[in-house]
Parts: sequence; structure tokens; C-alpha cells
Amino acid sequence: MENRNKQKRIPFEGIKIVFYILILLLTFASCVDYSDEATAISAKVQVTAPEEFTNGSSLEGKTVSLLNAAGNKFTAKTDANGVASFSNLVPDVYTLSTSWELTPTEYAALTGDNVVNEGAVVSGNINNQLIKSQETITLSTSLAINRSLVISKVYYAGSKDNKGKNYLAGQFIELYNQSDKTIDVAGLYIGLLESNATPAYTLDNLKEKFNDSIVVCKQVYRIPTNKPHELKPGESLVITNSAIDHTVNAPLERNLLTADYEAKDAQGKTQNNPDTPALELCFSSFAAISKMNLLQSGPCGIVIFRTNKDVKKFNQIYSYGKTKGSLWLAVPKRYVIDGVEILKYNPKTGGADIATKHLYNELDGGYTTIGAVNGYNGEVVYRKTSTRKGKDGHRILQDTNNSLNDFKRSTTIKIHEYDE
Repeated sequence: MENRNKQKRIPFEGIKIVFYILILLLTFASCVDYSDEATAISAKVQVTAPEEFTNGSSLEGKTVSLLNAAGNKFTAKTDANGVASFSNLVPDVYTLSTSWELTPTEYAALTGDNVVNEGAVVSGNINNQLIKSQETITLSTSLAINRSLVISKVYYAGSKDNKGKNYLAGQFIELYNQSDKTIDVAGLYIGLLESNATPAYTLDNLKEKFNDSIVVCKQVYRIPTNKPHELKPGESLVITNSAIDHTVNAPLERNLLTADYEAKDAQGKTQNNPDTPALELCFSSFAAISKMNLLQSGPCGIVIFRTNKDVKKFNQIYSYGKTKGSLWLAVPKRYVIDGVEILKYNPKTGGADIATKHLYNELDGGYTTIGAVNGYNGEVVYRKTSTRKGKDGHRILQDTNNSLNDFKRSTTIKIHEYDE
């Protein structure tokens, strides 16, 4: 009986030993993280020169950036062939971008064009690019002459007043003279892009219907032409719906008593300043709205443009595929001086929905946004200051043709200020 018991006991002890060994192996295995090794990939980005570069160019040493939805940014420099190499990337959806500046001399040498300018920017951008395996992605670039006049600051978010109620009266737009020359802004047009939750026209729709030739506006204003309005180098002008001191009503607002122009409220619901000149309303998709219709949550894109044509005779169009409803103004893209894409904030990604972009990459390759879904957080979006200076030492604001790179936000910056 003793031998039998021993024979039965031995297999049981063996099973226990094997069981303990398996537990130990699983414990050790769980402590090893293979995820990086399993998912890390490499990618190459081939930068190509703008078609305007007819005299050859060097694409070496250009910075290429990859930005994922979590806000992680990766950069690499291009080699002699214009290729930027990335390693240890996690498969993900990325925004690819590159940009660099040209002096007027470099612009003339590369293009053979002697047009007067303050230099130019070469930029390229690809949104929502899935990188999941080792591959080479082509990043095409376009050329944009540096703009003398830029949209430098936009306050559309609104805030809470002293009683905790929503406050929108202090919204404003600021324009800045980058150039070394005085600019007469009389006759300049300011266009607010249509802002439906579902865009009236996607970029694909615009390509299909209008061959990328227009921007779609819901409102257009003009700076009066009854007298010159000269902006010296480094000066800015402010347009608003209400040129009063809003700081007495809400702690995050600005004093706009010195604003240059008002979009007067014909309905009398917004307090106007009788001493502030009126913007001319040239077009509005909404008969009952004469003030600037800046949505506090976005989208809230803006363009500035010049033309000698009668804007009121521009084509008015329905939304894509519609034959009734709101009418939008089709502004020819060739007249646009500057544009800023402002999109609705997406809290899940910390960015915005690229599918709702309204502006072509040559006008704005990226976008900017506030950090709140519904607005009312007092944030202004404004251009960063570049390292360059004008001839008289005035600041030159960053303008790489990509608002993701060019803009930041603040709850404290005031009008005519750019450094905090």
C-alpha cells in the first residue's frame, strides 16, 4: 500500500511543480514590454520643390514635422535629395508639414520673377496621413509671396460677464502691417467664411464645382474709401462689433475704445460707439445680421482681399447640391491677400476636424483654434513673433502659411500687443 501511495503521490507533486513553473514564466513574461519593438516603424518623407522653381533649388536641410492627434511632434532634416527620415514611429495618423523662408534675392534667383516683394515662403502640408509601415511619402510644396498685410489676431470666443452670463460683445479682428512701407488700407475687404456645422462646400466640392478658384463667404465688409487710412510699418488696426471698454463688464475682455472700425448693429442689440467709423457691409447671408457673425465656438475663418470689381456683383451660390436656402458669396481666390483657417475645437484630439477645412493649402495649410468646445473662455488666437525684423526694427509676425505653426492663444494679451 505504501508503494501504491507513493506512485500516486509522485504525479501530483509533478503537476504542482509544473504549475508553479508556468506561473513564474507568465509573471516574467508580463514584465517584458514588446510593444515598442512590435510597433516601431520607419518612414521617409520626400519633399518636392514648388513648380515655380524654374532655376533649380537645394532641398537639403529643410525641417519636416509630423504631428499626431495626441499632440506629439517629431521632426527631421532633409538630406541632399530632399528626403527626411523618421524612425521609431508608432503607426498613427499624422499631419505632415514643412516650410522655409526666401529672401527677395533668393525668390528672384529661384523663380526668375522680379516682382517686388518682401520675400516668400515655401510650404507643404498633408493632413490625416496614415503611416502604418515603412514607406516613402511625397510632400509637395507651394510658393507664397510674403504678405505685407496679415490677419494677426482674432477674438471670437467671448467670455463670461461679471454675473457669469455669456458675453460676446467684445469680439474683434486685428490686422498688422508686416512690410517696410506704409499701406493705405482704405478699400480693403474683410470676408468671414461660411461656418455651417456641415460645410456648405468641402475642399473636394470646391475643386469639383469651381476648380479651386473661390472662397465661400457668409459676410463681407469693406474699410471705407472716403479718406485714406495709412498703416505705418509695424502698426495694426482693430475692427470690432462694439468699440467700448469691455473690461468693466467682463474680467477676461479687452478695452476696445480705440478700435478703428465698428460693424454697426442695425438691430440695436449691440452697444455701438458713435465716435467709431462704420465698416461698410457689402454682403451678408443673413438679412437680420449686420454685425460680424463670429461664432464663439468656431468655425470662424477669415480672409482679407482687394479688388476693383464690384463685390456685390460676385456670384452668389447655394450650398453644394442645393437649389435653395442660404446664399453665399463666391470670392475669387486670386484676390485674397491673407487667410486664417479657424476650426471648432475637438477635445478628444486637442485639435480640430480637418475635414471641415474651408481654405486651400496655399492660403492656409493648417488651422488654429481655441481650447474650448463651446467658447466663452476669453481666448484670443494671435500670431507669434518671428526672429526677423523690419528695416526700422519693427517686429515681423510669423507667417509660414500654416496657422498650426503661426498662431498661439492667450486670455491676457491686449490689442496691438504680440509678446507676453
